[in-house]
Amino acid sequence: MTHGKIEAAISNDVLNLRISGRIWQGEVASAFKYYIDNAISENVKNATLYINSEGGSVFEAQEAINELKRLDSVKITVGALAASAATMFLCYFDAECSTSSQFMIHKPSTYISGNEDKVKADLKALENLTNVYRSAYAKAFNLTEQEVEDLWKNDYWMDSNEAKEKGLVKTITTEEIQIDDSTIKMMVACGCPTIPKPTSEKKNSTKNKMDINQLKAALGMPADATEEQVLEKVAENKKKADNAAATEASANQQKEQAAEKVINQAILDKKITADMKATYVSLHKQDPAGTEAILASMKGVTPASKEIKDKPDGEMPEALGRENWTIDDYLEKDPAALDALIEKDPAAVQKLNAVYASKN
Repeated sequence: MTHGKIEAAISNDVLNLRISGRIWQGEVASAFKYYIDNAISENVKNATLYINSEGGSVFEAQEAINELKRLDSVKITVGALAASAATMFLCYFDAECSTSSQFMIHKPSTYISGNEDKVKADLKALENLTNVYRSAYAKAFNLTEQEVEDLWKNDYWMDSNEAKEKGLVKTITTEEIQIDDSTIKMMVACGCPTIPKPTSEKKNSTKNKMDINQLKAALGMPADATEEQVLEKVAENKKKADNAAATEASANQQKEQAAEKVINQAILDKKITADMKATYVSLHKQDPAGTEAILASMKGVTPASKEIKDKPDGEMPEALGRENWTIDDYLEKDPAALDALIEKDPAAVQKLNAVYASKN
């Protein structure tokens, strides 16, 4: 069994409904009521219903039909399969099918359990519903109820031609039906005599029509717009969106490049450190003028190595109070200054090393 799927959408003042899979008790009728209530509140009173179903709860199907009767008109399209309770919808509303659609009717059945009184009550309800089904099929097929009784003693299968001859559908179309794996499993499960092969991955025509109608509404196009016009409009809008995206991407790239240039210079000027680059780039992209003003107000850090003055051999450097620095001070506070001192004043470094050696 496949789990039922119910879909709904309003387009061009028509409520489009879909049942795919099994008709589960407590699901379809309540969903239909919700969608139909909303449609009527918007003054939408016409509907289409696409059915591709193995059947299911006979009571649920009848309640769903009662909900559909609240509308002015309902037009049904049958997919690959309408079996058991799913065929009851076709007895109340005009329907069309594909050349490959298959149909099956049989006596209603249900699961009954409980005590004697409960079983009797449920059996009576099933007998009443069987009478409803028999009468509906007799009217649709233009047969007597006894002829229907003879017909449905077992599962009675029909192809599209016989379904039309018997009055279950009004029209047969040549549009291809989408046959996916779930539909195949559903047809196998209910004993379908002819199991088709899965079709290529493309939406069935009814679903495609729904999508086109929804696109018309979304694009603000008239209801009589052709599919070609809709696709042209979609392509035009896509081109506009692509151009806008490209323009935005170019602008973002220019912002990124400008920010990189300013922040890289700030790092070179030692106004900020390299680990702060991402933060300042982000700030510059959001507020270039403000960020540049902040950076302009900063003073760069002058390397100590540039402040060391050349001295004659044997003298200690006099650089911003570093006269009393030890080797440890240089290593801890400004290794770069020590490197510069080694290059410019090796004698001073030797004295520092001598002092270090005498203390250790």
